[in-house]
Amino acid sequence: MTDFDFNLISKIQTGDEPSFTRLVRSYTPYVYRTAFALVQDEREAEDVSQEVFLKIYRSVNQLSDPRAFHTWLKKMITNTCLDRLKKRHPTPTTDSELETIAPDLGSDWDENLSIQEALQQLSHEYRITIVLRELQGYSYQEIADILGIPVGTVKSRIHTARTQLARLLADQACTEGSI
Repeated sequence: MTDFDFNLISKIQTGDEPSFTRLVRSYTPYVYRTAFALVQDEREAEDVSQEVFLKIYRSVNQLSDPRAFHTWLKKMITNTCLDRLKKRHPTPTTDSELETIAPDLGSDWDENLSIQEALQQLSHEYRITIVLRELQGYSYQEIADILGIPVGTVKSRIHTARTQLARLLADQACTEGSI
């Protein structure tokens, strides 16, 4: 967190409305991009963004350490998206003992259009898990805690998502190469 962010959050906690407006302007692209990566729907991502900023406005004083804002924000975005996805797609989860982890996708994968298109083809449970890991940077244990599933299931879903993404991207490359 930058000094600017720290000062901004501190001012918001004292009731400074213009600081909240600056926060919204500054963080809207990040919140929207993160929400879209999880929900894969423009309107839903916009709704999540608005809901997240409303939650920030209502509960920023509960944040005891302004330096923890970014982590707090990531969890707020993630939990808001998960709540919406659970309402949209209520599905039970299963456990798996698969412990093998596929190679890393790379740090700039969220900006790659081909990967975004491939992500849209994954089921929501695989998409959520891979986005939490690769885009949000959560550990396996943190993902398990957020989703309420065993760590083994998280690893299995990440492995499966990476495998499916690799296949989808290879198919896209073949299709684009033949045009």
